[in-house]
Amino acid sequence: MENLNTDVQKMIEELNQYMLPSTLMECFDAWREEAYKQAIRSIPKSSLGWFLDMLNRFRGPEDRKELLLEVFDPSMFTVNHPAWQSPPGTVIELPALTSEIAAKADRESEFAEAAREEVLEFREHADLYDDEELMQLGAIAIAGLGDQKRIFQNREAVICYLALNASPRMEDLWVSDDSEWLEAPRRRIEFPDMLARRKEQLLRGGGPPSLREQELICYSEDEIRRFGLDMRSLFLHDRPRHLAICSRCQTRLESWMKQLRDFDKQTLQPVRRPEA
Repeated sequence: MENLNTDVQKMIEELNQYMLPSTLMECFDAWREEAYKQAIRSIPKSSLGWFLDMLNRFRGPEDRKELLLEVFDPSMFTVNHPAWQSPPGTVIELPALTSEIAAKADRESEFAEAAREEVLEFREHADLYDDEELMQLGAIAIAGLGDQKRIFQNREAVICYLALNASPRMEDLWVSDDSEWLEAPRRRIEFPDMLARRKEQLLRGGGPPSLREQELICYSEDEIRRFGLDMRSLFLHDRPRHLAICSRCQTRLESWMKQLRDFDKQTLQPVRRPEA
């Protein structure tokens, strides 16, 4: 939103975590973020920091992440997924997890060999943590990956799971040849209606100051054009905070402002006289 003024930007940042999902993928991300927060609720921040440090050392300096949720993010396998354009929903199909593919891969294949090596390397990093700590990290990974019904039977199972689903080497294999993921059965994930849940949170004041029900309604085309011509009119509007929670209206406003800029550039270009 770099094209909007700083007051609007500040408002958006304050309410960003309560953004109303406008696509199926955004609904899925909102759900897994809630699951992640639940998974880390009782874990000290210092432990979370050590978990992230261990995973970053395993991943290497070129593939560091800033958050545990970013390490266990299935969206890297969904760049062209239709859910990015689909309307909000409660069911999504995603490619199989790397750990699931490795469990069924031909033991003589390049994929299986890379998987074994990654597990061996990760096991060395995991030696500093006891079983309970690794189970905690495993629960965080399950939440981030949206992996329902997953249960770890022992320490080795969680080590394999963490290693394969956090491995940049396995990610590189997917980039070079994603056939293993495409051929494996897809995951079907069901989750609550996150659009309704976000609206409820905003109406009852579950975080920022509660919003009125009218503030959840998208702007009309005339309102979007008026804001684009004069951003001050947004703050005189009876629903200014809607912009902070609606990515759809943010996109519409940015698109209109871009059209205005392009028009200004064209009209300001000097008219060249035809050569004699």
